Amino acid sequence: MLQWGHPLPALAAAVMLTAAGCQQARAQLSPPLQKRTVLAQAGSTGGSVGKRNKSISGEEESSPDAGSGRSTHAGREDALPKTIQLNEHWHGMNWTVSLRNIGGSNYQGTWSNGYATTFAVTGFAGNSMKMERKDTPGFGAVTGSYTGTRTGNRAAGDASISNGANSKWDASW
Repeated sequence: MLQWGHPLPALAAAVMLTAAGCQQARAQLSPPLQKRTVLAQAGSTGGSVGKRNKSISGEEESSPDAGSGRSTHAGREDALPKTIQLNEHWHGMNWTVSLRNIGGSNYQGTWSNGYATTFAVTGFAGNSMKMERKDTPGFGAVTGSYTGTRTGNRAAGDASISNGANSKWDASW
């Protein structure tokens, strides 16, 4: 038990450990610090000091993914592209749209048939991609759900459109 009257007792005590000759640890106090009672308990309070991944001998241990720079957490959202070139195919007909990111996971563009549209990317992790489509209201405008798989900067899959059509799509960015 230590006693002192300093407002920062943890900084006021100077503990000197002597390792040579296996001597016991001793605590030394500054002379003017002797008014207050403080209890101290040995042990860890958490955190780390110095390098981690180091063996007792002082050599650094290497792990298989150390320094790879890529996360190994499956399912983590990847960064969304600035633009997406989307192609839709249905019964021999093809439509294209260049979608520009307008903030967050929202994209905007105009289909090759003239319809203005917005897309929200609702899934872009691992090897999957999901999007929701909503055309600007007008004759022939539709909504739809697009799901597919992706590899690198390409994706492809199926779309379920509100007019009853089920189409194929592919995208690149």
